[in-house]
Parts: sequence; structure tokens; C-alpha cells
Amino acid sequence: MPSTVLIITNDHDSHADHVVRELHRRDIPVFRFHPEDFPGACSVSIEIQDGRIDGEIKNAHHRVALRDVCAAWFRRSRNLHMGRVNATSEKLADYVNAQSGATLAALFESLHTFWIGHPLVLRRADVKALQLAEASKAGLKTPMTLISNDPVRVAAFAQTLRGAECALKPLHAIGVTDDRGYHLPLTTTIPPGQALDSVALAPSIFQPYVEKESELRCVVIGEKIFAAKIHSQGDERTRRDWRGAKRSHEIFSLPDHVEASIRRLMRAFGINFASIDMILTPEGEFVFLELNPNGQWLWLELELGLPLVASMVDLLTTYHSRPRELAEYMTAHDHGARVALGSSP
Repeated sequence: MPSTVLIITNDHDSHADHVVRELHRRDIPVFRFHPEDFPGACSVSIEIQDGRIDGEIKNAHHRVALRDVCAAWFRRSRNLHMGRVNATSEKLADYVNAQSGATLAALFESLHTFWIGHPLVLRRADVKALQLAEASKAGLKTPMTLISNDPVRVAAFAQTLRGAECALKPLHAIGVTDDRGYHLPLTTTIPPGQALDSVALAPSIFQPYVEKESELRCVVIGEKIFAAKIHSQGDERTRRDWRGAKRSHEIFSLPDHVEASIRRLMRAFGINFASIDMILTPEGEFVFLELNPNGQWLWLELELGLPLVASMVDLLTTYHSRPRELAEYMTAHDHGARVALGSSP
């Protein structure tokens, strides 16, 4: 019967470390798979016969048959899309990477089980434009937004704000190294009259700056929603972006109507986990900023005591040693779009 939890991550993932320890504490078998080790330090075998797909993943210490996986969690991975190389390349490394990437794609598509964060589901849920549109449809307040690298369009957008500050932020939080050294680009604002030629260098997100009483990090695990209130406005370094410096935070209870909207948003993307950032305005409004379908959350347990590790393990073990229920779940979610694999039970 399916009893093993598969965690797809890398070797420096503290979130996975804590979840693995909790799975061991509950005597639940777990197989930790690092795609970056493939094919050098582990193997993947996929067998196709009579319309059925099976196989195994094996490393130096353990192996797991695909049919024995009761849940798969795509947490963090390096080199996931290794197969995207120049098709005409003559380098052996490119050839190996292309074959490895294609095999990983086949593995993830063939693994017929309960998923938290299937890579294809994550890809769609990570699109910022879709997040904002779906959040609005779900009943959450969202700021007017422009994504562009056209200085003329950005200048026109800033003009429509009628004196309000224009916020600028990256589509993805990726660190860069420049003449200031390594740093993470944070949310900032564009001073009135500033030249916008540099906008052409890379697309960015532009929004009217929303005044804050505080900021919220909401972690959704299955049907559970945990929220923390981040006191970001007492320090100029964190006023525009709470990641700018250390800040205090506390457990926060969301109103029922906001939780209901968040659940509608999760269903729209077919996901059962996300970290969501919101603003609480001085007037008491809740403004959605973004959804990270694979975001960080462990710090909220370590600093506030929220039971996030246990909740993640509860979700991962939904169908542990329950083959009939898992089969029924998968049959129900086979009908229609593949994205449904990410939805909650």
C-alpha cells in the first residue's frame, strides 16, 4: 500500500529538514529526492507497460517505488529545468542535462499521487498578473497594476496616480550583484519627475503605493490559514518593504470574509499551499499584494510558535496507508485539467 512521502528539494532546505524530522517522529517513511544529484549520485527508472507507468527513484542509501508514494511535495530544487539547452549543442554536458531534464519531467507527470506543489501547477500560480486578477475575482482588494519595461507607458501610469507615490518592485525576488555588492531588490517608490529611461532595462511591477498600518504574511496549508502581523512602519528601512531589516511581528486573526476570499483564490489555482502577502491599511482594509505558491514559512513557527510543520505533515499524510481513498481522490482529480492535482482533499 502507498505509505512513503516523497520530498523533492535540495540539500540546504531547513523547511524540509523540519518536516522530515516530524515524519520520522510519526514513523512515516519518507524519501528525500535532490534533483541536482541526478544522474550523478542517484537514478530514476520509469517503466511503461500496458498503459501503466511505474518505476523507482534510488540513491546511495534508499529507494522508493513510484507506486508506494502516498504524497509528493515539491519544495525546493536546483536544476529542475535542466532539459532546456541548445538542441544543436555538441557539449556532452548539454546532452546529459537534456536527457536528465526530460526524465525529471516524465517522473513528475507520471507520479500518480497526491501533490503539494506539482511543478506545472506552481508555474501557473507563480504568474503575478494572474495572481492579481484571480485575487480580485475572489473578493480581495488589489491595487491597479502595470507590468512593463516601456518608459512611456510607465510615465503615463504614474500620471494617472494624481500625486500618489508610484511603487516599483520586481516580478521575482532574485538577488543581484552590482557596484553596491550583492543585494535583494526590494519594493521602492519612484520620486516625482525622475527620469524613467532605466525602466527599459527589465520589466517591473508598478502600482500606486498603498499606505500601511502593518503588513501580513498568511500561510495556507490545506484548509488551515495562519497569519502573522508584521510591524513594518516603525522603521524607515522596513516602511516600504518589511524585508529591509529586522522587525517585530505577532500572530494575527483574519476576518472570516478575508479567509473565505483566500480559499476561493487557492481553489482558482488548484493549490493547497501558499504564502500570501497583504497590507492592512490605516483604514482597516486588507489589500492583496502577491501569492508565493512555494514560499517561506518556517520562520513563523520558530519565532511565533505557529504549528506549521505539524500542519504540513498532516496534509502530506492525508492518504498515508489509505490506498482506496487515495485511488478515489486521484480518480476524481483525473477528470479535467491537470491543474486539479494541486487542490486540497
